[in-house]
Amino acid sequence: MWGRYLWKLRLFLFIPILLFSIFMFSSIDDYPGYYWLIFAVYMLFSTILLHIMEKKEKKEKQ
Repeated sequence: MWGRYLWKLRLFLFIPILLFSIFMFSSIDDYPGYYWLIFAVYMLFSTILLHIMEKKEKKEKQ
């Protein structure tokens, strides 16, 4: 069941990463360090969420 939605979840979680990278690399001025903290927390959250979903997918296939 989760397999057909997993690619949509990956795409949904990747869009903010793409927007963040465009924003960070297009800004000429220095940017505060808390942007990186927000990015790191988001990456941690999305990685954990995808890991849980992939484990559920593997469990359902067995």
